[in-house]
Amino acid sequence: MTMDDETNRDRGRLRLQRPTFRGSSVGWGISAVVWLSCVVSVVVRMATGDGGAAPVDVLILVALLVATAVCVTGTVSTIRHPRPAPPAVDE
Repeated sequence: MTMDDETNRDRGRLRLQRPTFRGSSVGWGISAVVWLSCVVSVVVRMATGDGGAAPVDVLILVALLVATAVCVTGTVSTIRHPRPAPPAVDE
């Protein structure tokens, strides 16, 4: 089997790829801290509330945790795989 056979066979197939996170790791880190602080405020509000955890509060908490996880993943990904620098040009 040659490379051309593999290329032709794979054409038209959907391939699962890891998401790419663009931007700076600092931006992702700041976003992670913001979402995490929102998580803490929701948890504190749920703990001090008299009625217990309302379903809406639980949904908000889950959404904030997902956003925090995405931002932490973006931070780690951009640190491990930084954007390539533009080519140097001598003038």
